[in-house]
Amino acid sequence: MSTDVNWLENIRSLTLDRQEEPQWLRDWRLSFLENLADYSWPKRQKIALRERQLDQIPLTEEFTDAAVPLSDLHSIESPLHVVFANDHIVEQSTSAEAKEKGLVVLSLPQAALQYEHEMREWLGQIHSAPLNKAEALNSGLWDQGLFVKVPDGVDITDPLLILHYGHFDNEVTSLFPRTLIVAGVNSRLTIVERYISNDFEGKALFSNMVEIAAQEGSRVHYGSVQNLSDHMEVFVSRSARVDKDACVEWSIGEFGGNATIALDRTYLTEAGAQGTHTMVFFGSGRQRQDFDTEILHHAPYTVSKIVAKGVMKGKSRSAFHGITNIEHGAVHSDGRQKEQTLMLSDESRADAVPSLLINDNDVYAAHSASTGPIDPLALFYLMARGLSEEDATRLYVHGFLAPVVDAIPGLILRNSVWESVERKLKA
Repeated sequence: MSTDVNWLENIRSLTLDRQEEPQWLRDWRLSFLENLADYSWPKRQKIALRERQLDQIPLTEEFTDAAVPLSDLHSIESPLHVVFANDHIVEQSTSAEAKEKGLVVLSLPQAALQYEHEMREWLGQIHSAPLNKAEALNSGLWDQGLFVKVPDGVDITDPLLILHYGHFDNEVTSLFPRTLIVAGVNSRLTIVERYISNDFEGKALFSNMVEIAAQEGSRVHYGSVQNLSDHMEVFVSRSARVDKDACVEWSIGEFGGNATIALDRTYLTEAGAQGTHTMVFFGSGRQRQDFDTEILHHAPYTVSKIVAKGVMKGKSRSAFHGITNIEHGAVHSDGRQKEQTLMLSDESRADAVPSLLINDNDVYAAHSASTGPIDPLALFYLMARGLSEEDATRLYVHGFLAPVVDAIPGLILRNSVWESVERKLKA
């Protein structure tokens, strides 16, 4: 079955055959698939999606059981965790303390039955930009997904670790994971999602969506590390609504995928809202990476910060578009950006495109962007101290990324990012 609209009836059957769920949710899913012809793939200047024939990638009809590699299972270091294999929950643990505090961690179909009000209020309601075809397919075809709710005034001290493992073969060629997080008034939560897969060399489609509703005074730290197969077409959409005096911190690591397109939107809706987006990316081989990060200031006294650092090697290509959008009425807002990319080969390419959209006076906004190779004098100095060129390059890359990675809250997430960097350096 192709994602081309000529196969719409077959795509509809994929939704209709899924597990029992409320009629309103089934209708909501089908609304996206029935209008699939109105959606197009994201239009990116640096990645020619038309040439990649995305509409010819078969969609998974039935997910087979998959065993998560033991090494990845053993890496889970929190009493709060959920493990997905091909978007089916295969393991889940919630500490007694978190249960007592009222933390809710359910699949989306379960949440639709038990928390219908919250699901109707937030599912698909945070992302205000027009949907693209990858997002529409996710909205129609996600299988179990995850719903996380923190009650008002609750501080969850342990991080919630979520492992997504995709085992791709000739039968499983697409995955559509989805996560919805609702943080109650004055609550605290840290979530770390990891995305991994086997080394299936066929073409596969991966479309992931994350939605965060941070209510008044809440604080959510969301981390994500993506290490999918280099043969996958990866689409990521993350969005957050941040209310009065609330804060959402994004800490993102993008390392895998053949072509990766990530669209991130943070909406600072009320006075005092804060949004921070920190990204580390590393391209190698012939990878293509395109990141579009926007923080929108809808209210006065809102604060945002975008920091991105990347490393490119081989014949890889990257583009990072940072947008700080201060709307009319968002006086006394503060928005800053900084993007830097380090080039390890003459054949790699990187574009950093910071943008400031300012529609009112009495605000502060600033941006900077730079792209360049390793300083040959610094490399020579390190090698003169007895290091090989490989070790000297490794040390230089670590020094370049350390200010960003070491500032990421949470040891588990920092270690995962450094492990991914090491893997890319050895690739």
